[in-house]
Amino acid sequence: MRVFCKCGERAVISRSTILEDGGELSCSCRDADCGHSFITAINYKHALCNSTINITVGASMAGNKIHCGCGERAVIKKTNRLSNDCADLYCECKNRECGHNFVMSLYFSHTLSPSAKSTENLAIHLIRVLSPQGRTSLKQQLALF
Repeated sequence: MRVFCKCGERAVISRSTILEDGGELSCSCRDADCGHSFITAINYKHALCNSTINITVGASMAGNKIHCGCGERAVIKKTNRLSNDCADLYCECKNRECGHNFVMSLYFSHTLSPSAKSTENLAIHLIRVLSPQGRTSLKQQLALF
């Protein structure tokens, strides 16, 4: 599971707190110049294919691993990154008899320690992760000022 800081760098998951339908991940930026530490939440969103086994909970967290409601580990098959702050994780139960496919929502919750990077440095890092079309569009929009 990849978690990203607001500056665009990958973050390290240091601790997880288990909640009823997901969990919270304590994260810190890998970039020492940034130093941002924050909480990312992960929650069960919905089923894509219901389980053939009678389960009461859609999915849960154990450590930084996702478990199906049947108790078996689940594998993240696809990540649909909606932004640096939010992603949908498409998961599949490893228990073939269960067959549960579901979506977990991973999103930024709140800051514990703000980034030490200046706004200018953050803007540069964010521009670097834009697609070439995104950069061209940004240049055109900035030319209006």
